[in-house]
Parts: sequence; C-alpha cells; structure tokens
Amino acid sequence: MNLPYKRLIATLALALSPVLTALAAATPDSVRIGIVSFTQGGKPVFGGIPGRVIEEGWLEQELEKRGVALEWQALPHANAGPQINEGFSNNGMDFAVRGDLPSVIALAGGVPGKLVVPGGSGNNIYLVVPKDSPAHSIEDLKGKRLALHRGRPWEFPFSEFLASKGLALKDFKIANINPQVGAAAVSAGKVDAAVLLSEAYLLEDKHVGRVLWSSKQGDADWRLVSDLWGTERFVDSQPQLTQLVATAWVKASQWLADPRNADEYYRFSSLAGTPQSVLRRDDQGDPVPWAQRWAPKTDAQLLKHFAALSQYALNNQLISTQPDLSQSLATRFTHQAIRDLGLVDLWPDLKAQVESTR
Repeated sequence: MNLPYKRLIATLALALSPVLTALAAATPDSVRIGIVSFTQGGKPVFGGIPGRVIEEGWLEQELEKRGVALEWQALPHANAGPQINEGFSNNGMDFAVRGDLPSVIALAGGVPGKLVVPGGSGNNIYLVVPKDSPAHSIEDLKGKRLALHRGRPWEFPFSEFLASKGLALKDFKIANINPQVGAAAVSAGKVDAAVLLSEAYLLEDKHVGRVLWSSKQGDADWRLVSDLWGTERFVDSQPQLTQLVATAWVKASQWLADPRNADEYYRFSSLAGTPQSVLRRDDQGDPVPWAQRWAPKTDAQLLKHFAALSQYALNNQLISTQPDLSQSLATRFTHQAIRDLGLVDLWPDLKAQVESTR
C-alpha cells in the first residue's frame, strides 16, 4: 500500500473514531440523573424543569422504548456538590443539575463533565436580617455576622452585589452555613444577616425576618444559576440518549416559558413543601420576563459568565487553576433539540447560534 493511501486511511480512522466508539458502546440499563430535591412524606419531590420532565413523562417513555430505565437520584441540599462530583468520578451518575460555582470548582479539581443544557436566568437570592434589625442597607452590616454558604451558586452573585457597593466578603464575619441553618440563625438572632433563597419570605411570614435586599434589585447576572451537566463518558459514548435527555429538558423549558402554565408550575413545585404564595412572591417584581426566565443561555453568554466566575474563584482561593469551559460545552444537544422541536423563534437571543450550528 503506497503512502498516500496509508495517510488517507489513517485520516479516516481518526475522523471516524468518535463515531465508532459511540456505536461500540453498549446501551446502558438506565440513565441516572442527580437532582437536588426536597422531601415530602418521606419521598423526594422535584420542582422546576426536572419536576416538569417527571410530570410530562416523555423522557421516561422514550427511554423505555429503547429498553433503558430512567433513574432519578435525589440529592440533599447540604452536600449535593460533593455527591455529584463523586458520582461523576466513579460512574455512579450520568447527569446532574449543578450550580455554576460548584461546576467551576469541580472542573478545576479534575472532575470531568460536559455542560449539555444551559440553565435559564436563574433563581433570586435574598439578604435577610432579623425583623427588628436596625440595618437598612448592606453598609449598615459591615463588620457584622453574616451567614453565607461558601462555594455554592449564590456566593458569586452576592459578592458581585457587595462589589457594587465597594465591599467584599472580608468586610463581614462570615458564618459558613447552609441556607436552612442560616434561616434558623436569623430567626434566633444568632447572626445579623443571612444570604437565603425563597425561604426568606417564610421568615417574613413568621414575623422573624425582613428582606433587606434581593437580586431583583440588581444586575440580571446576580442570580443563582444551575445547568444540566453530563459525564464525559456518557455524553461521548451515548449521543442518542444524551440527545433525548437534552430534548426533554428543552421541552420542559418551552412548557414552563408559557405563562398559561404558571399555575400548574406553582402547583407541582409547591409539593416540596414551599407554599405557593412564597413561590409566587419569589417571582413578583422580577425584571426578567417570564418566557426569558427559561431560555437557555448562548455559548457566548456562558463563556463570559464562567470566565468571570473562574476569576472570582481563583481570586478567593476556591480553586488553584482556572478551567477552560470552552472544552466542556456540549450545547450542540440543546441547539439540536430547539431545531427538532421547532422553537427557533421562541428565544430570540439563541436564534442566530442555533441556525449557524446546523
């Protein structure tokens, strides 16, 4: 065989290698998705996009047609990040919804993963003080005790808010505790303030806390953001099953983006124990339009956001080296889902990118 033909065969083998690997990979018995959940009546309950995926049942049905089971792995709020990292590292999990800062920390720590479906605009965060606190601004809390769970998705947006006021975490006495414990600490007057999620309204309803600030008053990027990640092993070896998962996520996002489905969304999300009144107040006054709230981010938005996030994590010694997110983007599955579902015009910011990646 002469040299040109040898080169041609070598080139074809290299190009076809990923395809052959995928074809050779055995179909798994199940697809395992890790989700942070609440427990109600001894059973895990999921809200948001995962909750809709479960309610609709489309993903489970499509996987059953292929002889594959759908397995939801309920993760506790307190240590979901370490469990996801362990699951991704030891082949105990295929996908997980993970916050942006924990994802940066995981990638920097050598935990491989692919971002399959970007999250929407994210959830609001709140700064809550005891009801009778004399504080009326963040400046009033300088040097005070502040409850903040470090390394979680709400740390970066809260730090951005502080920076806008010329402050930093070092200006406070930080108690590194999760929001549930932080809420109890505010109620008992053990801390002067706490960074919380929608449970902030529960404290107001109980007349033990007062919202001093929320991300509704800040930049659109000052929010808790989570994305759907897959393991490199699964995404590379099971592209068809990965596409099904991505399509189910986008279908759920489309359904949630319709304001006519808001009541049903609040119904199944409240099954976790948070009253509908609290969920609705969490959305009231939100400057992000309802449909846009569920829109996946573009690659450009992701790269910009994660670059700033990585720099923050490095500056605050949460990581020692900055990961390159561009090597972890697998958003082609999201774009294909949008095309397959005929949603190119639903989210204008994504249209150009989706059409250019055909």
